[in-house]
Amino acid sequence: MTDYTLQPIDDKHLTDIVRIEQTVHIAPWSKTQLAPAQGRFDHHYALVNQDDQIIGYFYTRCVAGEAELLNIAVDRPFQGKGVGHQLLILLKKTLVAAGANTLWLEVRQSNRGARALYQKQGLELISRRAGYYPCPDGTTEDALIMRAQLGNDAD
Repeated sequence: MTDYTLQPIDDKHLTDIVRIEQTVHIAPWSKTQLAPAQGRFDHHYALVNQDDQIIGYFYTRCVAGEAELLNIAVDRPFQGKGVGHQLLILLKKTLVAAGANTLWLEVRQSNRGARALYQKQGLELISRRAGYYPCPDGTTEDALIMRAQLGNDAD
């Protein structure tokens, strides 16, 4: 597999992140939401390949040992090649270094690929939020709440 580096998201990454976001998410975040944050609890990183191309990213928040995955994506040409798995390993290591011992996330019920990846990475289904995600047709979709305990075995 290609070597990747994890870089804090910065203004130079924004154009590529917005493009990826618009391509891979049903209800994408706006450019304003994706802009680099300066908060001390925020951990926002881009995964970059050897050609300095952004192939994925994540946005997390970590407070008092609790981390929440707010957004994650892998660019379409890199999906199904182990990049999501690698990105989650790096995400978990980043959060452990930030003092997190638990990772929480919500995922669309219909997102079977992401759910399978999360389960493979040790996240377990905890609960459901009915009608949480908006859909393009005006309906809503349930969110599944998942959790993982983090520690030295974050990979």
